[in-house]
Amino acid sequence: DNSKRSKKLLSIFQVFYGMSFIQVFFGFYQYKVWSNHDFDPILDSWDGEYDYLDVNQFDMIYGLFAIFFLVILIITGIRFIKWFRRAYCNLNRVGINTDKKEGWAAGSWFVPFYNLFAPQQIMKEIWNKTQKYYKETTEDDKMVNQWWLLWVLCFILDNQSDGIGSSFFGDDLEAQSVISIFSNILWIPLTYTAIKLVKKVSSFEKGMHEKAILKGEKSEEQLNEVVF
Repeated sequence: DNSKRSKKLLSIFQVFYGMSFIQVFFGFYQYKVWSNHDFDPILDSWDGEYDYLDVNQFDMIYGLFAIFFLVILIITGIRFIKWFRRAYCNLNRVGINTDKKEGWAAGSWFVPFYNLFAPQQIMKEIWNKTQKYYKETTEDDKMVNQWWLLWVLCFILDNQSDGIGSSFFGDDLEAQSVISIFSNILWIPLTYTAIKLVKKVSSFEKGMHEKAILKGEKSEEQLNEVVF
């Protein structure tokens, strides 16, 4: 039964969803503060020193928020992968063959390049095969595609605005700041879609679980008839 994990995941998703709106606010806040100083590259340099009161205030406020947001992000990631892995494992538990080994439901997220398509493939398997176990027709998996498109876009934009993207834009902090704002905005529909997706898959899992229990009870009754 994966319902407890889905409930825990949805509860932390709600928190993450609310904080995503605050993250967008901080993106615009950062742009305003940096624009006051003509997007001087020193503002985003570990080696640089500056004594701008508004920048220092932003760094302090956002720093505290970022720590809390990081904790929520880690908890959300852990709960999602635990739910995701069990949903995939349960296909094997009811006798359905999967295209990948169970461990890849967790491991696929951490392998470079492979993580750009493998989790989507696994989610589609969960979406389709869970339904097929207990009903003849399956719902369209467009939601999975929407979720994954938003995830990949966020992944790319995050890298462009921080770290990998720094080399592409050089010291152009204005471009990095604008990309960061777009990335933060995209996290809102991504999280909303993820919540809808988890709720939908959880309803499929409930149907599969109920049928599996029913089949188990029938098998036990048949065995008792043979024995006695």
